[in-house]
Amino acid sequence: MSRPSVFRVLSVISWGILGGIAVQTAAADECLVCHEMTTPGIAKQWHDSRHSDVGVECRACHQSRAGDPSAFEHNGFTITAVPSPRYCEDCHPQEVEEHSRSKHAWGAFLGPLKPYYLKAKAEGLDPERMAKTALTPLFPDSGILHKLGLLDDPTYHHNNVNLGCIECHGSFIIAEPEGRLKGWPNAGVGRINPDGSIGSCTYCHTRHGFSVAEARKPETCGQCHLGPDHPQHEIYEESKHGNIYGASGESWDWEAPAGEWGPEDIAAPTCATCHMSGFGGVVETTHEVGERLYWELQPKKSVPQWKGPDEVDLVTDRVSDLTKAESGREKMTLVCYQCHSGQWADNYFEEFDKVVADYNQIWERTDGLLQQAYDEELISRDNPLDETPEIMHYLVWHHDGRRWRMGASMMGPDWTHWNGAVDAIMNKLGTMINDIEMRRRLKAIEEKLSLASGAAGPG
Repeated sequence: MSRPSVFRVLSVISWGILGGIAVQTAAADECLVCHEMTTPGIAKQWHDSRHSDVGVECRACHQSRAGDPSAFEHNGFTITAVPSPRYCEDCHPQEVEEHSRSKHAWGAFLGPLKPYYLKAKAEGLDPERMAKTALTPLFPDSGILHKLGLLDDPTYHHNNVNLGCIECHGSFIIAEPEGRLKGWPNAGVGRINPDGSIGSCTYCHTRHGFSVAEARKPETCGQCHLGPDHPQHEIYEESKHGNIYGASGESWDWEAPAGEWGPEDIAAPTCATCHMSGFGGVVETTHEVGERLYWELQPKKSVPQWKGPDEVDLVTDRVSDLTKAESGREKMTLVCYQCHSGQWADNYFEEFDKVVADYNQIWERTDGLLQQAYDEELISRDNPLDETPEIMHYLVWHHDGRRWRMGASMMGPDWTHWNGAVDAIMNKLGTMINDIEMRRRLKAIEEKLSLASGAAGPG
């Protein structure tokens, strides 16, 4: 769509004012006319990008597609502020297809929106309100909020969900009239876009640079994979791999083409090396980030990798796939062999598998204790997240147990032992056992007092 000539004149002027960059020709992207002045940061990111180098202009991503409900009129163009993976698919079909079946793309439904998903078909609930008022381990603070009477209180926003969970997992972005968006800004990797697609490419390849080098660096993964429940970034920093990256990573080649990045370019692996890159050509590049894994380390009990969303309803049916898991281990091992001997890598995986087996045993004991406490009526089932045994049961799995397993998977000894196994067993499980034993003693005392009172009779 052509624009008035005055815009082309302004384009030339603005380019001259803003940095001495070569003057654009009449075929320039008209969007830059204004955005060089109104959002110079965005314009600079695009100018420095590979997209700019190969002539991918703003409209290639932002000009809305037919049927996209987020479309709106903007200075004579029909655009969207939320280019979804369907827009990226025109140039990157394989990457989008792989991402669409990954846990990244399904991150919202696997996490904070699962309660909504389970009820939406029958009740048609508002997704945000449903998530925020659900009494569920997915929002562990919900137990105490319910006890305080705040969970259903409309004056309590529970907005740590919006600027916490949803910032990484993603949420619904709902298009309203005139380009207004509900649930925006949100670049969560598993967001549900207005056009119905899932996922966000720009969480790892941040706009408007879309840098492959940025996505290859561990700090990008560390935006989400950190903290008490999934501290992969901190584990990596403690590991020998992270140590080498910290010491020499600035000198590595981060710009090698996809599929060609290998041991000659870097001295130690990053997250992307092991989980995504076609490292040394021994494996295919993938955006299915779970493709090279054997274990699921985040559930209450570790199992081999689940089937993907193309095979089952991944949100409600988690079905292990041993063939997929063994294929994942084989692919990951091939990456390890690029720098380590077969004996070294194979022995480490053997030790790691024993850690997972140990955790699973502890979890079975922990879960059994909680069920005993329920059966003996020492605690109530009404609110699953407000009494000490329930809280400790949750933390054995969701915090300490994940650190224990993930620390071992990525060679972080402190996370495996102190922050993992010791905290899970000595602190959380020990507290749970002692609390249950105290409740039993108190119940026995109460029963004796009740019997004594009954034997004494009236008066």
